[in-house]
Amino acid sequence: MEPIYEVYDREIGLKGKAYIALRRCDVEQAGRVLRQELENLSAQGAKEIFVTSSDPALLLREGDYPEYSLRLVREMVRMERGLSSLPEGGGVRLEPLTGARQEEWLALHNESFFDMPNSATYGPEELEERQGPEHVTAFALAEGEPVGVCELDLSCRLPEIEGIGLLPRCRGKGLGRALLHAAMAELAARGYENCQLLVASDNRRARTLYERTGFRETRVQSRWFRLLPNPEK
Repeated sequence: MEPIYEVYDREIGLKGKAYIALRRCDVEQAGRVLRQELENLSAQGAKEIFVTSSDPALLLREGDYPEYSLRLVREMVRMERGLSSLPEGGGVRLEPLTGARQEEWLALHNESFFDMPNSATYGPEELEERQGPEHVTAFALAEGEPVGVCELDLSCRLPEIEGIGLLPRCRGKGLGRALLHAAMAELAARGYENCQLLVASDNRRARTLYERTGFRETRVQSRWFRLLPNPEK
């Protein structure tokens, strides 16, 4: 059985980060893949390398191994909430993205999510994947001015608030809560009764906001480890 895994290296030039997602590997194969990619990605300039496994038979564990070390840095937590009783919104409204404003939206997205854990930089290809009847891609407006972005994924069993992000200069003003309310209201208006989202365990501000808004953890979707050279080598 050949190992199946994915390497995401496009963030190396922007953030110095790279990601490895193991899809199907036995323990011996995983060790070989991690040793190889630690060398390859470091040679490309990656300062931080993160790895996760979605293979139920391969449970990654924190520790020091012969040629590398793993340190748990975050869990990606799935949360859900009903939409039957929504808090009063206000302050932020959603404006659907049109083709003529794609570059503007991409710039807003990348600035809003640049410093978020496990965030990805979008280009035209990523934006194209998120447009169509199964997605809602919108500007977040406050007093008529763009303050961030919103992405909703309608293709899942439960619709997902895939991403809500504010520009750094717009944070700390209560707009994050208002944007979350606007996203939930959009889903409720489309007839959905429940929704879900994903949050990084080390994104404490977002996690606290979601909990205070009524979201409850349902499961840990993935665990991410920092891949490092073994300090004894």
